[in-house]
Amino acid sequence: MTSKKQRSDKDRRKNSTPLFSRYTLSGRRMKARREKEEEKNYYVDRYEYKYLILIVAIVTLSISDAYFTLNLLQGGGIELNPFMAILISVNSNLFLVIKIFLTAGCVLFFLSHKNFRVFGRLRIVNMMYTVFILYVVLIVYEVYLILTYL
Repeated sequence: MTSKKQRSDKDRRKNSTPLFSRYTLSGRRMKARREKEEEKNYYVDRYEYKYLILIVAIVTLSISDAYFTLNLLQGGGIELNPFMAILISVNSNLFLVIKIFLTAGCVLFFLSHKNFRVFGRLRIVNMMYTVFILYVVLIVYEVYLILTYL
């Protein structure tokens, strides 16, 4: 048996896993340790492969959106997003780079916070799936516009 003197006064389990730690790439934690933790916001060390696929899909759809947007603009369309409209008017390559990096950065931020809740109810991971669905709808709409009007 271990004596009380050998134990540390500090209980390491009281603190949640930080966003970045020495276990970020080599850790084992993929879920909450206990059911009660499922109700709290918590980070994990590793992510399931389905999230890698989701991230790649969202970024790919974002690149497709940028490509289709530029094609529609050449055919006489207009950009409804004022920020992106300014970037396109300045330089289309700058538009592509900023759009891709903004999307990738946001998706990575969402991934690292996938087990967090917004407004106490809505999980970030559900927001990621919603973004994916919205991008699919947007791409279908843009393909429809290209096939119909160009």
